Amino acid sequence: MKSARAWLLCAVGLSGTVAADEQPLICFGNEPSWSVELTEPGVARVSTPGEEAVTYRGLATRHAFLPETLWRGSPAAGRDLVVWLQHSTCTDNMSGNKLPATARVSLPDGRFLSGCCRVAQPAAGAGAASPLEGTTWRLTELPGAQSAALGQLSRPVTVRFESGQLTGFGGCNNFAGSYALEGDSLTVGPVATTQMACADPGSSVEQAFHAAMSGTLRYAVDGDELSAKTATGATLRFQRQQPPKLSGVDWKVTSFNNNRHAVVGVIGEAPVTMSFEDGRVSGSAGCNDFHGTYATEGGQIKVGPLATTRRACDEPLMTQEREFLAALASAVTWSIDGNVLDMHRADGERAIWAVAD
Repeated sequence: MKSARAWLLCAVGLSGTVAADEQPLICFGNEPSWSVELTEPGVARVSTPGEEAVTYRGLATRHAFLPETLWRGSPAAGRDLVVWLQHSTCTDNMSGNKLPATARVSLPDGRFLSGCCRVAQPAAGAGAASPLEGTTWRLTELPGAQSAALGQLSRPVTVRFESGQLTGFGGCNNFAGSYALEGDSLTVGPVATTQMACADPGSSVEQAFHAAMSGTLRYAVDGDELSAKTATGATLRFQRQQPPKLSGVDWKVTSFNNNRHAVVGVIGEAPVTMSFEDGRVSGSAGCNDFHGTYATEGGQIKVGPLATTRRACDEPLMTQEREFLAALASAVTWSIDGNVLDMHRADGERAIWAVAD
């Protein structure tokens, strides 16, 4: 316990610290599931499996020069809780979502945990959420010459605003960042993107989109339409995107987990496909047809058991088939971004990557 706590204190630095304005955060992790709620100034509530939640009272201290905060507090009796917050993008290994902070937690009993933090939504009665938030918006009009290229993209440009976190797809790369709302003003903070290289028009559209979607904009929501006006008077326009549908779509698998900590591409001429409908999943595994059951609850999914026909194929197609079916059966979460289906295992590794066929 002492070594973990000493490391945390050294990481923040006892010199060069300042009092912190505490941003309301909920930090969490998996295996086991735990959470630390930092939603009230001077208060931390810790929840761990099979135990009653414990409330600690303490103080957050922000480093004067580094993007780091130390929260330290004590219960009514006993030893301290220490939470070290690093204010940089953290990827949730269950959902793949980009979140604004990383947490490392030292519990009084010596347990040392790590996870991500999301910005807490206002409590009921603390003000209604903006109609901008909690939905995915598809870009339909972009200032400048690149607007005409939007219809040529194989995957639409999208953006989602939720709890101060901005995520989406810019035409070539996924992106994540922060935002703030005040009245009809939308201020987009620093945005980080993946680093995939793309040909035009994706690359040019992305560059134009990020250039326009930056700084402070004036926004308005009218039904399913969103407009955001830049400081120069140019306007971006978006359409509310309907919630993603897993069922009723033919999915073409492009890559899968081979159960050796690697996501590999599909080989062979025959496509690997999936279709979900009314609790039944079926498709082609590249050699044999397969079928089985599935059930979903929100973004959670349970697949199997699965069965196949008995046709024999040459290697490496038979090995690929076994690995694909094992990957599908291992999936526990699903999400859809545009025409892309992303399924993950319980350990956070990607299980299946597929596109609408």
